[in-house]
Amino acid sequence: SPQLRRRQRLPRRLLLLLDVSGSMKLHTEDYLKLAHAAVQGTGRAEVFSFGTRLTRLTSALRIRNRDQALARAGALVEDWDGGTRIGQTLLAFQSVPRFSAFARGAVVVILSDALERGEPASAHRLSLATPLAGDPRFRPETEALRAILPMLDDLVDGSSIAGLTKFLLSLGASTAPRGTRASRGL
Repeated sequence: SPQLRRRQRLPRRLLLLLDVSGSMKLHTEDYLKLAHAAVQGTGRAEVFSFGTRLTRLTSALRIRNRDQALARAGALVEDWDGGTRIGQTLLAFQSVPRFSAFARGAVVVILSDALERGEPASAHRLSLATPLAGDPRFRPETEALRAILPMLDDLVDGSSIAGLTKFLLSLGASTAPRGTRASRGL
């Protein structure tokens, strides 16, 4: 008798979008280290930086040696510590077919202070990790953050690498699609 085969479940792609603007300067290095660990730990992670432009960092972060990988990633990014044009860079991301394909069905995590917003329509899950949420007094009061809240599945504390790591690992266990779980974390 033929043996029944179980459908193999592949983990969803993880797409990390790192804000490298001046207001994120205190967190950029730690976020890059976390992104390096994600790329090294799975073959299904993609990493982009954004500030005033979009830069794909995945290939640089595939280098095993973390210091070499971060140096290579640093050489790729031309908009360190500048302004933020989140909406424009996310629109650019979506308009390049080979980039937007990374988001299709992915778990998308934006590491930013959330001063602007973009359109998450094709993602499986959209999470925003902001270092501002580390302050117990933080409330999503800016106009842009209030506008994006209904689109988010998660708004989490991005001030701690340990907490972010725990959150990213929990995503692997979660199968709830966008809009069915509202673990705002606040």
